[in-house]
Amino acid sequence: MATGYVAGVIRGLFDAVIQPRRFVQSRTDNYAAGWVWTAFEMNRLAVVYLVNLALYAVPLTLAGIGVQSTADAPGWFAELAAGVADPTQLWQFLSALVQNSAFLTIAAVLTLVNYHAAVLLTLNSKGILQTAHTITYSTSAYLAGLFSLVWYLSQSATTEVAAAFVVAVQKEFVYYFIDLLGSDLALPSGRADTVNVAALSQEGQVIIAALIVCVLYYLYSMYLGARINHGASRFTGFLVLAAVAAAPALYIVGTILAYSLNIAG
Repeated sequence: MATGYVAGVIRGLFDAVIQPRRFVQSRTDNYAAGWVWTAFEMNRLAVVYLVNLALYAVPLTLAGIGVQSTADAPGWFAELAAGVADPTQLWQFLSALVQNSAFLTIAAVLTLVNYHAAVLLTLNSKGILQTAHTITYSTSAYLAGLFSLVWYLSQSATTEVAAAFVVAVQKEFVYYFIDLLGSDLALPSGRADTVNVAALSQEGQVIIAALIVCVLYYLYSMYLGARINHGASRFTGFLVLAAVAAAPALYIVGTILAYSLNIAG
């Protein structure tokens, strides 16, 4: 059984890189076979997501990312974990694991909502399961890879310039909408500093290139999901893709407007 699982993982990785069309293609026959198969497939997708989430979050946590060494375990947890392990260390590990998992999960949920809203508005929806399949597989592969690379950049001493460049791009993206809306909202760390791109290490260049590849694969998988799983036309597929790509901008604009309303109130 373990051998079959490993083979399945290897085959999935191969499809994710070489055959993304096959990777994101849903099991349409099962999804249309009644509520029993629908429940079965929903459970299967949940298991696939949780397994891939663990494969993403556990190594990050074991590497110490997100672990707060000063966090003490609450009394109830210390009593529960007494005799099993060091309650404080276990609490710190579990807290970091939840935090590391939350980033990917929140991104997956936001993408799912935005994506399914787009296929509904374009009258191409063949059901929430088709969307769930697309988001489960694309998120657990491409978005998880993207987040892992970003975490690596933030932790490696040899990629400091590349990490600063990625942060600067993110800040510029946020401040573009802040300036566009004329808001006085400011990020805690301020505006982006000038980054000497010429000082990028070879490793940093490779990581940034890999980030771009992950983004392109992720967007392409969204397009394929609309075309294959929902039967959308090419034009509609691009509309759905545009809706997904616009999600970060919509989130930032919503945050800025909420901040402005709070200040005005």
